[in-house]
Amino acid sequence: MGLPAIEIIAVERRPASPHRALWHGPWGTLLLIGDAQYLSAAVFQGPAPSRPGLARPLPAPWGGRLRLRLALQGTAFQIQVWRALAELRAGEPVSYSELAARIDRPNAARAVASAVAANPVPVLLPCHRVIRRNGQIGQYIGGPARKQRLLIDERTHRRDPDVHERP
Repeated sequence: MGLPAIEIIAVERRPASPHRALWHGPWGTLLLIGDAQYLSAAVFQGPAPSRPGLARPLPAPWGGRLRLRLALQGTAFQIQVWRALAELRAGEPVSYSELAARIDRPNAARAVASAVAANPVPVLLPCHRVIRRNGQIGQYIGGPARKQRLLIDERTHRRDPDVHERP
């Protein structure tokens, strides 16, 4: 199964974060931070793994929902870009300029790149799918090896990271 629908709400201040959990996958480990309703941050822990593993379901309280709720702090432009990231399909990379065109800002590729780099929830909002127009993978908050691993895994399996409970 892939990612559930993603709901993004813009907040002026990050909500209190009494919930923390580790999420493991072929990209390594992410520390997830949020409250019982909304996830607000994800931070890579340690280096990218040398061998890919299987993604585990998104941990409680966020896993097993039909809609993943994100409470994100950013400018109106960043929120717009992050919502566009949520629409990207697994295994289909897009260039920064193409993403800019998708949000009706065709001349804002550099601003889009900055917003993508500021993504507070990597993997969940798939900023790793955004590449340079020349096909190079470019920079990534988790490092180029991790970005490459995510892109290969998605191309191979044509799926989003597993966030649902397994049957």
